[in-house]
Formats: sequence, structure tokens, C-alpha cells
Amino acid sequence: MSRRTIHNATVTLKLPFDIGAHAELAALRAAGIPVDATGNAQHGFLFVRLSNDGRSRNNIFRWFAGEVGQVQG
Repeated sequence: MSRRTIHNATVTLKLPFDIGAHAELAALRAAGIPVDATGNAQHGFLFVRLSNDGRSRNNIFRWFAGEVGQVQG
């Protein structure tokens, strides 16, 4: 029977919410996340949880190399 893998990110990265755009792209690339010049994943899926109410001053980036919910054999 096949199992669904939904939440196993290939890379998870936490960055300060006020990091500059160039530094953010550099950090994503250094972590192995393939992003283009605008920060979009070139393949796979990049989920971003932005800091929202002041409790967390970090943005969390989760990159999935395959499709989210991909059936694993």
C-alpha cells in the first residue's frame, strides 16, 4: 500500500523577517533551495510562513524537492 508524504520538507530554513531581498536569495541558495532572481522555486515547491503578529520575528521557508502530497512507492 502506498503512503502519502506530505510534511517532509527537503530543506527548512528560518530567516529574520527583516532580512534584505538580496541576502534572502543568497541564504536560500546557500541552503540548496533552487530559486530564481525573484525568489520563486525553479522546481519543487517552496512554502513560506511569514511572521505574522510579532510573536515570531522570523520567516520560515520549507522547500519540497518533489510535489507536496506525492505518493511514495
